[in-house]
Amino acid sequence: MSEINIEEIKAELSEWIQDNWDSDITVSEWWKCLSDAGWSATSLPVEAGGRGWSRVQSATVMSTLFTHDVVGPPTGLGMMLAAPTIAIHGNEDQIERLIPPILDGSVAWCQLFSEPGAGSDLAGLQTRAVKDGDEWIITGQKVWTSGGHIAEKGMLIARTDVEAPKHQGITYFAFDMDQPG
Repeated sequence: MSEINIEEIKAELSEWIQDNWDSDITVSEWWKCLSDAGWSATSLPVEAGGRGWSRVQSATVMSTLFTHDVVGPPTGLGMMLAAPTIAIHGNEDQIERLIPPILDGSVAWCQLFSEPGAGSDLAGLQTRAVKDGDEWIITGQKVWTSGGHIAEKGMLIARTDVEAPKHQGITYFAFDMDQPG
């Protein structure tokens, strides 16, 4: 975690906003600008596009953006769930490939967790994933696919070890939503 204090964050970000904010640019352009400067998700590790800051430090970023009446970073399931999970558990390729489009808002994500009969009890999920060569074959049904109608990427939870206790043997998959099936 960085040792930068709250007042230093406010000063640094305020100066950056003065140098970069333009009310005539599009939201997409602004989000890219925020992301390129490392202001989109400051609590993520540095190697994942963040600054490795604490919740308090990151909250200071948000309040400073609002104080200056500028648009905040992208939100949604990609920012809240996918990016932090990939940053902690993903490999270098996954981090480099999947996180930047989340931070600049260019790719929307959805979640495929809930199932008929299990609801949001992830330990009760029945969707299975079986390795077939270099691919995974997913079988099962998901309901309440939050954000699925607008998402380019999805995060899916599936059972990969049916012999494991119900709270184990579950794998998180990130995939393109435009696939058949």
